[in-house]
Amino acid sequence: MNLNKKKNLITLFILTILLFTTFSVYENLSTAQKEQEIAYDLSGYVTSDPLYIENDVDLAGNSTGSGTIGDPYVIENLSIVTTDIVGIYISFTSKNFVIRDCFIDADLYGIYIYNAAPGTVEIDNNTLYNNEGGINVIATDNTNITNNYCDGNDKGIYIDSLDGGIIKNNTCINGIVGINGLLADYVNYIENKLYSNTENGLQLDSSDSCNITENKCYSNTREGIYLSNSILNSLTHNECYLNNYNGILVFSGSWNTIENNYVHNNNRDGIKITSSTSNTVANNTLYDNDWYGINNNYATSTSILDNNATKDGFGIFASSQGGYDGLSVGGNTVNGKPLGYINGLGEATLATNVYGQLILVFCNGTTVKDETIADTSIALIMVGCENVTVDNCNFDNNNYGSIRLDNSMETTIQNTKCSYNEEYGGVYSFGATNTTLYNITANNNQFGIFLMGATVFNISHSITISNSWYNTRFQGSVAGNIRYNVITNSADEGMLLYDCDYTNISHNFFKNNLGYAIYSDSGSMFNWIHHNAFINNNQGDTQAYDDSVLNMWDDPWNMEGNYWDDWVSGNYTLDGIGNANDGYPLGDIPPGVISEFNQFSLLIFLLPIVFVSMVIIRKRKR
Repeated sequence: MNLNKKKNLITLFILTILLFTTFSVYENLSTAQKEQEIAYDLSGYVTSDPLYIENDVDLAGNSTGSGTIGDPYVIENLSIVTTDIVGIYISFTSKNFVIRDCFIDADLYGIYIYNAAPGTVEIDNNTLYNNEGGINVIATDNTNITNNYCDGNDKGIYIDSLDGGIIKNNTCINGIVGINGLLADYVNYIENKLYSNTENGLQLDSSDSCNITENKCYSNTREGIYLSNSILNSLTHNECYLNNYNGILVFSGSWNTIENNYVHNNNRDGIKITSSTSNTVANNTLYDNDWYGINNNYATSTSILDNNATKDGFGIFASSQGGYDGLSVGGNTVNGKPLGYINGLGEATLATNVYGQLILVFCNGTTVKDETIADTSIALIMVGCENVTVDNCNFDNNNYGSIRLDNSMETTIQNTKCSYNEEYGGVYSFGATNTTLYNITANNNQFGIFLMGATVFNISHSITISNSWYNTRFQGSVAGNIRYNVITNSADEGMLLYDCDYTNISHNFFKNNLGYAIYSDSGSMFNWIHHNAFINNNQGDTQAYDDSVLNMWDDPWNMEGNYWDDWVSGNYTLDGIGNANDGYPLGDIPPGVISEFNQFSLLIFLLPIVFVSMVIIRKRKR
């Protein structure tokens, strides 16, 4: 047993002594009251007081049998409904014993086994109801826990600081965690059903070399199976579904194998690997998980091989080009077509409609043209790419989004339709430079266009309509041109500016957005909003909002501002603490051509845009 486990044993021993000195003073509901609350039929059991066994003599006096392997001591068929802390407590025994066919409802622990001899304990076919811990086995190696039913316990089965054992065919429901292993190595978890728990179905913390197979983990509020700081575990032939977070999550774990599992209909990812290294994810079947079927979330040296995804897909992310080179990705399919995971491609045009999903990593000069990709997680992911052109594509009906653009430069996306995509929606960009979006149609997504951390971007002649959060959102972005676009019928704001600076917003058509046509927070500065048309936004109230004092809402050189269909006379004053206003409201919708203006005055206003853009681009290229 390793040093950590020995230290843990000492701590547990001290805690156990303190715990059981409180037995005589601990009070709660009466036993009669507890019995009235129990929905189970207890007529087949023998009513018993709690059992406290602290040596072999106590064990012999409270059971039948002789304590040998062939004739173990047996505690069976008891109903223990008590306000005491524990129902059955056994510690420091060396003989073989079995606890079976009992019903236990205690205030803290149903069954608590501490420091019994290795290989001497079997816990079979008991019902543990409404305890804080149903079955608790501490520092007792090679324990078998089988066929138990744990209902309403905070932790259905909890094992700590032990090596070996079998946990098989147990059902743990309506608790916080179904089964929890801490510092528990070489344990076999087989054919358990773990569902309707408020956190995780099966949770292993700092537990290594375990075999987890043929379990069903479903309808848990967080993860189906959660591994934390655990290595060399094997997860095979499990079914994880309808969990509110991920089907399987590996956090800070290494050399685990996740193979031949069926993971479907989870509300986030099917299988997620994060803050981890050297894990293998192979031959799994993924179906209709809301985000990704498999999400390699910046984990290193992961092997992702021969997995089949339907109605979801893959998120493969690393922190550097070397991180991507260290991944092994191959043989995966999405909706029956190959996953197009393409690393380092140069000037080439990808074959049309071959791939079920495209992930381009550090490609330069590549063209994606005439592709139709639907019913995956994100149709097209581009990471660290340069000079990529996306032209005349259809990316509709995807779970997590249409296009995701990460830390890429000189990207052009044009003549492309992105509709009915969930989560990040149409076009989502993080940290991209010199991005051009032209003639994009983005409708009925969560977001139409969402650029975060973008530098130098141009959006024109595009339609964003009927998106459920924002039609367009620009966050932490600088030096943009947003012109000649149609932005209508958003269920929230038409355009959100959040720490967005030095952007020209002109000749756009804003209509029937449920919230403000444009909402600018206090961190958005030096933006120029002019020659736009605002019609019936914000349900008939003021149509724009500005908390900054450094944006300009008109063209003072030509004395022309924006068209507001609710303007009556004088300035048009916006909502927001910035007291912004359009000093030159227009009486008609402006034509779709920029008017003559004072070139020198405009240069003074836009000069910071050019300077900031050049500095950022030079830093990126270094």
